[in-house]
Amino acid sequence: MNLRIVFNGKRLTKRAKLTRALATLSLLTLLAACRASAPQAMLEDYAARMSTVLDTEINLSLTQAALTLPAFPAKRERLLQTTELRENLWDVLDFRQCDMLQLISERNSSLGKVMQPSQKMRYELRFIKTLQNCRETLKAIENPDDTQLAFQSRLEEIYQTKRDNLSLEVWNGIYGSNEIDQHFKVGKPPLPLTADNNGHVQQAFEQLAELATLSKFDAITLPVWLDKVEAPYEVMHRSEFGSHLLSSLSMMTQTLDRTAAAIEERLKRKPFCFPDHQPPHAKTLNNVFHKYYAGKVQPYMAVIQRQGKPWFVLHDNLMSQLPAPSAMQNYQQQVVGVSVKNSLWGQWVQARKRHTNAWQKILGQCNMMPGASDRR
Repeated sequence: MNLRIVFNGKRLTKRAKLTRALATLSLLTLLAACRASAPQAMLEDYAARMSTVLDTEINLSLTQAALTLPAFPAKRERLLQTTELRENLWDVLDFRQCDMLQLISERNSSLGKVMQPSQKMRYELRFIKTLQNCRETLKAIENPDDTQLAFQSRLEEIYQTKRDNLSLEVWNGIYGSNEIDQHFKVGKPPLPLTADNNGHVQQAFEQLAELATLSKFDAITLPVWLDKVEAPYEVMHRSEFGSHLLSSLSMMTQTLDRTAAAIEERLKRKPFCFPDHQPPHAKTLNNVFHKYYAGKVQPYMAVIQRQGKPWFVLHDNLMSQLPAPSAMQNYQQQVVGVSVKNSLWGQWVQARKRHTNAWQKILGQCNMMPGASDRR
């Protein structure tokens, strides 16, 4: 690819500067797309070779497949409404006996009123843990007077409200964040052909999943890393692993499905091989199988499966465990549901099986099935 952009003149107008900036941006985007096209080129090459040897047309539209994935719901569709408690000054002062005034003041400060979902989640977890301690303190009072009994009753009401809200707050903290968008964007390049170490991304989500599990317990113990809750969000912000994975799955699923369909169609027209006879094109087919399918496509499939399944399972579990809004429930069914037949993951699983079965049929017909030691 030879690209050249020339600008003439010593001085540039604002419009010219804008034009140059846009041209440079377009160039960088194009170059990035070229660098990221290796998996797509590999899949297209494999399908083209299969099309030739089968004498059957295989039309791929891999870029379109990645672009037509279901869109991640907008933030307003992902957030859940929670119940906010408002106490007047005199009521708040009652919490002095539980050392909660400073914690309450955090929420009522100017910064507290505009907390990001992650910080709001952290605050609610700390608040409910402090309420638990306060309840124990009040229960330990012998012969409480009427004022103490009234406060204890009010505290129980507040605790129950906060407890009922906790799973909603955790949901908002994870899926209501801006950083989560990075992992569900449509149209990003696929994963690279060789496996990257994305363990830090999985670990970040597993930390947040720990809070989802915690929200189900009656008595909670705060994790030691909660004060550094922004760390997993920083990982999310810097990584687009999920988006790359979604593109890889859509491209690979289409390739496997359409190649399998071509094999099935070819075998339906007439046998590819006859008993005790292997035509010349059988040798070409065997070469494509070993060199391009087993040598290139299968290793990339392994990358997708190894890196993708833990990520999909985690999000599927989170969306099932927490009170997801309807838009996210629909998204779960369309994309991340690992047990949903027509989800993105479900279609990938079916395409793998169909493609494997198609190869077994045509290789078996030609008596070229790999030995047991060569099977994957």
